[in-house]
Parts: sequence; structure tokens; C-alpha cells
Amino acid sequence: MMPNEIIPHSRPSLSDSDIEAVISVLKAGQLSQGPKVREFENKLASFIGKKEAVAVSSGSAALHLALLALNVKKSDEVIIPSFVCSAVLNAVNYTGATAVLADIDPLTFNMSVGAAKRAITRKTKAIIVPHMFGCPAEIDKLSELGIPLIEDCAQSIGANFKGQRAGSFGRLSVFSFYATKVIAAAEGGMVLSDSEDLISRIKDLREYDNKDNYILRYNYKMTDIQAALGLSQLSFLEKFIERRREIAARYFQEFKNC
Repeated sequence: MMPNEIIPHSRPSLSDSDIEAVISVLKAGQLSQGPKVREFENKLASFIGKKEAVAVSSGSAALHLALLALNVKKSDEVIIPSFVCSAVLNAVNYTGATAVLADIDPLTFNMSVGAAKRAITRKTKAIIVPHMFGCPAEIDKLSELGIPLIEDCAQSIGANFKGQRAGSFGRLSVFSFYATKVIAAAEGGMVLSDSEDLISRIKDLREYDNKDNYILRYNYKMTDIQAALGLSQLSFLEKFIERRREIAARYFQEFKNC
């Protein structure tokens, strides 16, 4: 490896197909939430193995709505790992609940099952389980704790655990399509679930227009522009994952020479 050869930490991989997908939406004139959003929702739900999906404006919005769908409120506690993106902590704080930290496994950087178990109290309403760096957490053992799980798959789309996709185990799962993620749509997120009640609640809270009653709702919609880019990127997912494996292998090889 040459001394001045740099492998970027992150950089979106954009193809001509991605650009054409966005241009087609611009030409169609449907810029906000529309048919491309619904297509993206259906494609990701099918890919992960969940019944339904709701596209939103960001991964943070996805986490927030997932917690609200579980009726997390001020008097509740939500267990999160001690090593994770601050967006997870922010989402808990949005609800007014208390975030309780559980230590991580030093080998996988994922939440320790034992630490999560010790953190449970009578106030525990949910556990947010990120799959760090594409490596799935012990989601089967965490499921046995009897607390609703929200899988955070921001870093793990396409990962598998015991024959199932990451994101197919929890009561809810959330994804991010920020520019640094494997699937980059500039911004955007998604919430997946098999529960019709939870999905209905999330769809209701996602937008505030055209409602018969007033409760606090949000402007968390994804645009068709983002969805078109996300759909195009999703078609290249296996290629993206293979490239990341190649880069990781290069690091491992160079570390041997340190």
C-alpha cells in the first residue's frame, strides 16, 4: 500500500442508474411522498421478511416513531447500548422516557445480553438493539428477555443471523438511508413490523395533514426523490456489501504488517 493511498471512511456510490432514477421523478413532477415511496416500502419489507414498512424522513424519525408506537412515555425506561450513535439516545429523549445503558460485548461491539438482562426493571418498556458494523447482535437471546425489541439496522442492511435477515426478529425494526449508509438516499429511514396495529399507529403519526382529530403528529414523510434513489441503490446492495468486504479484507491484510 502506498503511503499516500487513502481509503475514505465513507462515500456514496452513485451510478448512472441512480441519477436516472432521480431524474425520472423530477420529470414526473411528483416530488413529495407518492408512488415511489410506496414501492420502496414494499420492496424493503419483502427483502427483510416483514409484512409492512413505513418510510420516513430519517433514521432518527424511524426510531422516534417506533418508540411512540410502543407507547413509550415519560415514566418508562428504554434500554440502549453504551456504545451507539447519539441518535438512539436522542430518540428516547424525544419521548421523555429514561435511557438506561447496557454495556457491550468488547469483541462484537453489540449489546451484551447479560448487561441488558441486568438493566431490566419494572419500568422497562423497550430495548433498542443496534447491529453494529454489519455484525448482528445476539437477537435470539435478547428476544428471550420478554421485552419488546426495536432492531436498529442502520449499519446492517443485508446482514443475516441464523438464516434470517437482520431486522426480521424484533417487534419493530428501523433502517437509515443517510449518505454514509450502505443504501444511501441522501436522507431517509424506514420502520418495519408484522403488527398491523403498530404500522397503523406509525402511519398516523408520520404526517399531520388530513386528520379528523387533533393529537400531536409529525412531518416525517419521505419524498419520492429519496425513495427513487433508495430503490435504485437497493438493487445494488449485494455489490455494495461485496465491495465493503473487499475493503475490510485489505485492512486485515495491512494490519498483519503493522
